[in-house]
Amino acid sequence: MSGLLARAADLPALMSGAPAILVAETLPGWQSLRRPGLALWRLVAAGDAFRLVPEEARPEEEGWEALALPPAGALAVILPEKAAAAAALAAWWQAAAGLPPPLIEAADAAAAGAAVAARLLDALQGAQARAVALERSLVQTRRDYEETREVVAALSRRLGHRPPSPLSLALALEPGPGRLRRPAGEARLALRQPLGLRLQGIAALALHLAALPGGEGGETASEPAGAMRLRLRGEESGRIFAAWTLPAGALAPGWLTLDLPCPLGPERESAALELVAEGGLAAGLVLSLEEGWVPAHLACAVAGLPPAAEPEARALALRLWTAGPGERFIVPEHWNWDEAGASLPLEGVPQAIAPGTWHAARRVAGQWGRVDLGGEAPRLSARLRGAEEAALLLPRLTLAGHDVLRLDWSLRLGEAEGAGIGLCLLDRDAVVRGPAAALALGCFSGWRDLAAGSLTMTLPLGLGWQAQALILLRGAEGGDLQVELSALSLLPGRAPERLLATRARAEAERAPEPLAEAGVPVVGAVELHQHLRGRPGYEHLDIGLRDLAGGGQHWPGLRFKLARNNDTPLLEFRRARDWPEAFIEWPGRESDRFGPVMRLRPAEVGRLAGALSHPRDAALLAVLLDLLPLIADEAARQAGLGAEAGLWREAGGRFLATLPDALPA
Repeated sequence: MSGLLARAADLPALMSGAPAILVAETLPGWQSLRRPGLALWRLVAAGDAFRLVPEEARPEEEGWEALALPPAGALAVILPEKAAAAAALAAWWQAAAGLPPPLIEAADAAAAGAAVAARLLDALQGAQARAVALERSLVQTRRDYEETREVVAALSRRLGHRPPSPLSLALALEPGPGRLRRPAGEARLALRQPLGLRLQGIAALALHLAALPGGEGGETASEPAGAMRLRLRGEESGRIFAAWTLPAGALAPGWLTLDLPCPLGPERESAALELVAEGGLAAGLVLSLEEGWVPAHLACAVAGLPPAAEPEARALALRLWTAGPGERFIVPEHWNWDEAGASLPLEGVPQAIAPGTWHAARRVAGQWGRVDLGGEAPRLSARLRGAEEAALLLPRLTLAGHDVLRLDWSLRLGEAEGAGIGLCLLDRDAVVRGPAAALALGCFSGWRDLAAGSLTMTLPLGLGWQAQALILLRGAEGGDLQVELSALSLLPGRAPERLLATRARAEAERAPEPLAEAGVPVVGAVELHQHLRGRPGYEHLDIGLRDLAGGGQHWPGLRFKLARNNDTPLLEFRRARDWPEAFIEWPGRESDRFGPVMRLRPAEVGRLAGALSHPRDAALLAVLLDLLPLIADEAARQAGLGAEAGLWREAGGRFLATLPDALPA
């Protein structure tokens, strides 16, 4: 048998395309052909064939297999002059590859050196020529792409002025007597329905709802709670091509028709429909099944139920319509613009939240600090004395299409008995005034045992791709606790853990009462940026506020300085990069080397109040001065000025005493 033999373990390296030289081990001085970046393989004669052995390896007697093709990156095959097997090897190479072998016959390695150098130069020039050709092809492809985009845009503008064209019915699975409900013991109804079609041209679909919470006929005494999410995905890539999120109140028994903004383009992937329903809707939602059976690979797969065998396999009752490119441009109801066109994370792979999310965390209640771990990112830690509570808000949590949120922690001090931890998820625009108010608005995991070390929570469907997360801790009587938050991660998954306590999303979306009706100014959090003792008689507190509200207005962030200059109180506002914009119409007239600044003394409050022409600015002055004594007291406490807190509270009260009665307080 002529040709080349190799061991299975060496095949990846031989066929990788890496530059290589094949040299007969009988060639004198073959070791001198070693070069960095160039693989050297020994040719060991075995009858009419040659065994390919790595440079430093010892040839084995067993496990050799004949190669069907020559090594992909072979630049030269070096044999001694007049080698008997050269003709047989050349014939095999020609037959296998369709090209003559890069054969070099030489008396020794030194004589072969010049020929090897010439082959390497030829290979380099060939690689450069191919690179130039590829670059030119890339430029031409980019030109063609840009021209195609311009043509498509022009056609879309022209076609967009025409009425939507009629749709073509591509799939009709009519409802039969079969029904599909949420499996017992599951918190959600989650299913996946392969459609047996490609995505190309899909413009609308319809799903048959047999019943909603309240009875088979769909009559309800009150609007059901919960929401439903549907996604049209590509089977091969997992990309989302269409997505809808519907509140329970938008559903009615019968056909539910969902449109796409325009027909899908020439997508060759197989289509699959995913549905998830939660809350009270999941408990009473009944879907119709097609009357006839379908092959097992096209059956509806429901989380919590075993796969159905073919005689019992059923598909959802649904209809699917298609249209040609540019035949339909509409604004679909319940369309989820955040998800359409996105690629979901890998299922089952935890993804930690970004460090910036932790940096943006703010204290809502209790004592929190940072633990420096050297090379690792600092961790947040809470200290609880007795039955105290602590709460930490992450105001920007990107959910990115995940299904489960996982929190891990470590108990560094104390006993976990009687203590608890929980997670509350809120809409990204919700105003967090305190733990109790947040629990009334958000979706709460329920109190979990602090000894568990971790908890997982199913993400409500209606939150979208961004939310706020409130981490709550409560201690137990008789001891102190220190809890260190280890990690917060997100996981995609089709059958996440059930919630211990779920509040309906319809309630979570309920808007808070207008602040003007609340009547009492509030502030979500006070954060001390700096306490500075400067020249004799002068010191200030650099204070940041979160979620300041009152007078029918809301300010997400505010920053100012409260100073005592020889016992005269002073407020300072600035227009700077790290300072949130405070006033709609800036009332200051001063400037220093840091930029525009406004300094206010108690005697000047009346003049400023009269100069504020915008109602929001007047409300800001009234709300801030109303809360200033309490804010000053909290900032002084954070600065460790326990004995002097009364002086700062008094300084804030002097501003409040000068507040004109004409301003809303």
